[in-house]
Amino acid sequence: MNPQDLKKLIAEYQPNYDIMREDDDRTHNLKVALSKVPEAERVIFCLYLDLGSSRKVGKLLGVSHSTILTEVKKIKAKIIEFYETI
Repeated sequence: MNPQDLKKLIAEYQPNYDIMREDDDRTHNLKVALSKVPEAERVIFCLYLDLGSSRKVGKLLGVSHSTILTEVKKIKAKIIEFYETI
């Protein structure tokens, strides 16, 4: 990897501390997208984000981790679909 490519890669993965600002469009759009997801799915998705593990969420809810992964994939698809309509 040449030095220019390395610099681009490092710049691309720098943390963006403004990403969760309340007035940030991305934060607003994510909140709107999550509000369009049914409550049960929103709970699963937020638990998955919070706990960081499909196994932990599955254990908490009494279902298999593969069920959680399937649901998370469906929810992600809904969120992506919402973003494509903006």
